[in-house]
Amino acid sequence: MKTVYYGRISTTEGQTSASQYDDAAKQGVDTKHVHIDEGVSGYHVAPADRAEWKRVLDKLSDGGVLYVRWLDRISRRYDELHRVMQQLMGMGVKVICTLNGMEFDGTATEPMLKATRDAVLAFMAAQGEADYINRREMQKRGIDIAKAKGEYKGRAAKLDAATVKNWRSDNGKSIAETAEHFEVSVATVKRYCAA
Repeated sequence: MKTVYYGRISTTEGQTSASQYDDAAKQGVDTKHVHIDEGVSGYHVAPADRAEWKRVLDKLSDGGVLYVRWLDRISRRYDELHRVMQQLMGMGVKVICTLNGMEFDGTATEPMLKATRDAVLAFMAAQGEADYINRREMQKRGIDIAKAKGEYKGRAAKLDAATVKNWRSDNGKSIAETAEHFEVSVATVKRYCAA
């Protein structure tokens, strides 16, 4: 049975995919079957628009096991997550959340098991979107308070592909050394160098 791990991180500033690679290894998933979209919002970018998610669907087109840290790695939107999970269930995929061991079994045939699975799934999808909206609201409040006190300096400028490529070329450094210099992931440097 095919076993795949999917991860996602929203930003490459201060976040890395290392913990998700570690999580995949704990589940016994071979690194060639670990797919992580980096710098991708789970609220603003649909799974269908993510390169690594497309690879996951291709590998699991005729069933298998999909590990995710939590369902919000797939999507933070209720309708979208519900639709994607129903697609996975229809493909005969078992989705396992490693954070708490919850399983959503696409091979279930018993009506009560499917109904229970789908009810829990609906609740978790709604909770994921509510959590995202609450976090954004709290962040906005914090920014408004900091602005009122004159303490808000705004976001730091984002790193751009040209800066990374030029620094690497000028200094003759490897991708790993470049990632360390800019304090970003190796995948981010690869993406910038390919741009």
